[in-house]
Amino acid sequence: MATEQKVAFMKANVVPNLKPVFQSADATRYADFGCKTCHGPALKDPHENLPKLTMKDGKITAFAEKPEIAKFMAEHVLPKMASALGQPPFDPKTGQGFGCQGCHTVENK
Repeated sequence: MATEQKVAFMKANVVPNLKPVFQSADATRYADFGCKTCHGPALKDPHENLPKLTMKDGKITAFAEKPEIAKFMAEHVLPKMASALGQPPFDPKTGQGFGCQGCHTVENK
């Protein structure tokens, strides 16, 4: 897709589907949920704006370091984002689907 098509798709599919998910977690923090929430004020690729995740021994370390946030992302954000993009959630058995790396940079340690 061209950039204009991607932006239109995200505004029509991602923002309306993810806004209530994030606002249910923190209505004040995500009151102005929109493109800048994930893309930052310069509207960069989310990989450049969102926190970087670390993979160690086959596991994302955030589940041990920040379990509440990691659980929220895994159980609520990831499935909704995958659905909004028309993809299945990541399946570790097959290595297929939309997962954390769709938005976050994941570094292996």
